[in-house]
Amino acid sequence: MTGPLVSIVTPSFQQGRFLEATIRSVLDQEYEPIEYVVVDGGSTDESVDVIQRYADRLAWWVSEPDRGQPHAINKGFARTSGEHMAYLNSDDTLLPGSISRLVAELERDRDALVAFGDAEFVDEESRPIKRGQPRVWEVGAMARCGSGSVLQPSSLWRRRAWELAGPMDETYQYVFDTLFFLRIAAAGAKATYLPEPLATYRIHRGSKSARMMETASATEVLRFADSYFGGSDLPSAIRPHARAARAAYYRRAALSLYNAGDVGAARKTFLRSLLLRPRMSAQTARYMARTLIPGPLVHLRRRLRG
Repeated sequence: MTGPLVSIVTPSFQQGRFLEATIRSVLDQEYEPIEYVVVDGGSTDESVDVIQRYADRLAWWVSEPDRGQPHAINKGFARTSGEHMAYLNSDDTLLPGSISRLVAELERDRDALVAFGDAEFVDEESRPIKRGQPRVWEVGAMARCGSGSVLQPSSLWRRRAWELAGPMDETYQYVFDTLFFLRIAAAGAKATYLPEPLATYRIHRGSKSARMMETASATEVLRFADSYFGGSDLPSAIRPHARAARAAYYRRAALSLYNAGDVGAARKTFLRSLLLRPRMSAQTARYMARTLIPGPLVHLRRRLRG
């Protein structure tokens, strides 16, 4: 399929064992033209060797220290000019035909600024774990869910969306993509959903999803809850949902703290969320009930399991 220029950026750091599969998944797309940029953060593993093997097929690449994933993405997109844009992390892959499907969907629905689909969650060996499905594109639901609504590897957006909501906020390392799509929705922009897998989303120890269970991520999530949803410049479309959104992100932080072993901080964070919004789903209540178990019992149970 041929159509408008599609710009794709891959940010990478120390992901050499997965990077070639990522690059190949983009270069092997039958869609054209694709403008592909790889921004490596100065990796010391085999990443540069992998990139150099495909250098003649890349629009631009670099390997140098950066300020993290959102900075790398912004630096990459500054070198692009495509009408449609996407980024693909260096441990994920595009499925065959995904760019054609996403472009066709944006061409079909000219009012939509974003097209997105499902993703196949896989492990380190690319074995399927489960099929991931995004949440509904509606600004209130997106704010209140406490996490990302779009499965980012399976998404494509118009440059107008980037001009509206970009660049990625470099003050965040874990929630910048959530904020990006939320800003687009808050501006009243429409999106279109394809109910099919378009990418693989890899779960492994070094992945972003795994790091979301660390104390550092909980600290950022709490800052996001307070500074964005509690800020004076919150978009008017989100203001009616601000308390519920803060409560949801407090609960997300509480779960991260619990999994990181800081049961006391998890409990306090969960109780703070109740002051904002007591209501929660039965599933969330089950998760949050863990934080009420005394810390020594939690650590004992983990030792017995481990």
